[in-house]
Amino acid sequence: MSRPRRSLFAIAACALALGGCSSPARRFPALADELVYTTLSFSPSGATQTGLHAWTDPKTRTTFAFDTLLDDFSAAALQRQRAFYGDFKTRLQALNRDKLDPQTQADYDLTMNAVEFALFSLERERFPERRPQLYAENLGGALFSNVSLEYADTATRAAHLAARLAQVPAYVATALANLHASNDVYRRTAVEEMATVADAIRTSYADFVKGTPAAARYAAAQPAALAALAHFAAFVRDTLPAKGTFDWRLGKAMYDTKWRYYLQASVTPEEMLRAAEDSMRAIRAEMLGLARPLHERWFPGHRHGGDDTAVLNAVVGEVLARIGQDHTDRDSIVQDGARNIAALETFVVDHRVLSQSDFSRLTVIPTPPFMRASYGVGGAVFAPALQPHLQSFYWVTPVPKEWSRADAEAKLREYNRYKMLTLSIHEGVPGHIVQGDYANRVTPEWRRLLRVLFGAGTYIEGWAVYSEEMMTALGMDGGDAVNARLTALKAALRVYANVIVDNRLHTQGWNGDSAVAMMVRDAFQERPEATAKLLRAQLEYVQMNLYAVGWREWSDLRREAERREGKDFNLCRFHDTVLSYGPIPVPVVRRLYLDHVAPTAAMPVSRCGPLQ
Repeated sequence: MSRPRRSLFAIAACALALGGCSSPARRFPALADELVYTTLSFSPSGATQTGLHAWTDPKTRTTFAFDTLLDDFSAAALQRQRAFYGDFKTRLQALNRDKLDPQTQADYDLTMNAVEFALFSLERERFPERRPQLYAENLGGALFSNVSLEYADTATRAAHLAARLAQVPAYVATALANLHASNDVYRRTAVEEMATVADAIRTSYADFVKGTPAAARYAAAQPAALAALAHFAAFVRDTLPAKGTFDWRLGKAMYDTKWRYYLQASVTPEEMLRAAEDSMRAIRAEMLGLARPLHERWFPGHRHGGDDTAVLNAVVGEVLARIGQDHTDRDSIVQDGARNIAALETFVVDHRVLSQSDFSRLTVIPTPPFMRASYGVGGAVFAPALQPHLQSFYWVTPVPKEWSRADAEAKLREYNRYKMLTLSIHEGVPGHIVQGDYANRVTPEWRRLLRVLFGAGTYIEGWAVYSEEMMTALGMDGGDAVNARLTALKAALRVYANVIVDNRLHTQGWNGDSAVAMMVRDAFQERPEATAKLLRAQLEYVQMNLYAVGWREWSDLRREAERREGKDFNLCRFHDTVLSYGPIPVPVVRRLYLDHVAPTAAMPVSRCGPLQ
């Protein structure tokens, strides 16, 4: 791998001896490269997914073939990580930030946040000791990347998969040595997720290696791997509960700290909670106004009594239920996602939403089974950062075959024709996948990698939610503007309900039943959807705020750009420019854009023209 080797020679000559370069501007790129490649070396599974397949440590001259390795969560490995990040932070602080240009100052701040966040996770969150599901998700991702990413021919990737499978018993032994405390939510999820990994090892992954030279090695490793996973499940279910417990609610101090590192936003948790509660009230009032005429037409004999809240819920609820009946069948949801993407690609080009017109690297596939607990409906998976020419994926999660007809109908009502369209906007075009395409044009290479690997989630998720609103306003509404608007407002309620549920659960001791009741009653969510959202909040904290916080930041920036530019504002050029900065925090994008700092990206051939 010539690129990593060149980068790390530069590190050895410059970053590891700061006096070897003449200015902060010349020293910083080597530090950025060091952070990227050393961090990836800590996670072979992440390295494969990022496109780093081999790497030589500049200190030991040891070469690692990452695609054949599993992540090392041993105490010694975690201590090496803590030592690296602590030393790196010291060296970064020695660099004079004020002497950097605005773009590199943005990179410096992104780097410092990444290092401090890593130390926070290692020293205070301590997930390897407390989250058994970490091991299922990490292992599942490692094995799946060998199968799904076409970074080499099938025979080579099958050999890599077999090599990783042979390491599963040692990987599980490390997990059992690490885990010291847990809770019922974490344990139940870990057992369920590891069962899906085991099922893939028995079935789809065995099919993948069939007929390759690695088939015999895979078959030899499979029994011990499956036995280790069964032992893991038994340990988590029967032994881990006696080792110690902790509440999945991690409290306000942890919440506020993670908020700062994870969101990199201009709003506090308290401000966002107030804004979410105010927004839900305003949205519900707008929905009632839109729903009343439809209710009179569709349900002329229905009259609802009670207080204003009861009437609103009844009228809007009946109208949303009627809209929800317009959905695909349970076996066609993946195909429905693919049809939406095709239509969105045409719309973006025809309406000059942005300059990009080639979407050929996007593929729609079913969500891998071991990830369906985390991706209950769908998700975007970017091409590897170091191999941006590979495919990106829009995962769409099928309705489980074992679900009852009633549960399947509930999900399909929730993800009706209008909602599946906005989901495809959010995850695919012009949402996550397009944002990722623009991010891969950032130059120079060290900057692109830094921003892609350590990018701000509020930029990424906020752009996707902003895209839903923007595309609907441009007329991508599924053929009925009122139905689409009501569906969009319901989605907005969900975004703000996320904020309220996450904050109150983790900082105010709210119980799960109250959270589900609020989502069903005030946000018009189907109970299975609300229950899945509760589980998501219990498994993670702060993450569910990305959507509302990022949407707020993007909307504020768009309004400010329109205000300042007036009749000269061009929506297509605005989108091209802000996307071409790459996923840095939106407040930083705002500063660069409004100060007319040029993006450091190869812009697509402009199709924006003089009009919006």
